[in-house]
Amino acid sequence: MFTLRTDCPPLDAIVVQPKLEELLEASANLLERNWPQKYSTVDQARILFYTRMRLLRNTYDSLMWIAADCPKDSRRKMLVLSSAPLVRSLFEELISIIFILQDVRNLVPALVMTGYTEVWRERQHAKKYYGDQENWDDYISKLDARLDDLSSKLGLSEKQKSRPASTWPTPGKILQAMKKSFPSSSALSFVEFLNSSMYRTLSAESHLSYEALIRRGGLFATKELKPYFGEEKFKRLYKQNYESYRMEMIWTTFTLLLAVVSEIEGHFGFGLADRAKYLWVIFEQSSNLAKEFWVRRYSKML
Repeated sequence: MFTLRTDCPPLDAIVVQPKLEELLEASANLLERNWPQKYSTVDQARILFYTRMRLLRNTYDSLMWIAADCPKDSRRKMLVLSSAPLVRSLFEELISIIFILQDVRNLVPALVMTGYTEVWRERQHAKKYYGDQENWDDYISKLDARLDDLSSKLGLSEKQKSRPASTWPTPGKILQAMKKSFPSSSALSFVEFLNSSMYRTLSAESHLSYEALIRRGGLFATKELKPYFGEEKFKRLYKQNYESYRMEMIWTTFTLLLAVVSEIEGHFGFGLADRAKYLWVIFEQSSNLAKEFWVRRYSKML
């Protein structure tokens, strides 16, 4: 997947964590407290942005806990192998934020509209498979009430109620939408790069493709691999592969979150650019992925 740079001395993650955490917190606070007047009429935009940032921080905290090597805890050690789906969620948030920032006034309402679609689909499913079961009546009634409330707040027509909009697009469909609606966007080539590399690899990790199964599952197959490699070589490879995976998850997390902060800063101009650039310079010296992000987009944006 993504490799650390081997031509520079390794950097202890704990050196940069506090500064990244301060940036995440500052971005969330500024979105909440200094929401720009030009977007004041965009319903729910402020709360959707700052709560996204707080959820990203929450995901970061979860990843740092399961990936930490201090204090030592044998019960926690193998949990890092479950981190790929969480890292993928950070990636998808970055793609969505880049997309929304292309046209906040129209894409925030489009996002809100997908809420109706999601409830409508759940109601369709519940009615089809459980509509004849009395113990599901209360749940279906609550879905009906939720749909009525949403349609009223969103001002939906009868046609929109019965044939709602599609759900929020996947990263691949976001790329298609950007090519169609924002062909001159400076972010387009970067989103194309992200889909070509990270979306493919993180999806494979999350879905346990064959290569992902070998990569992660091999760390559980000690009984088969130890005789194959021999005691000493197996120990060396086990430690090397485990630590490589752990550090890749950590540095991919750092890079994605700094990218989100940079997108927010690039659009809203909250005054965090110098602090973000400082971290990019450090990150790109330790991570090939961070260097790609910095060169392709953020060295020009900030």
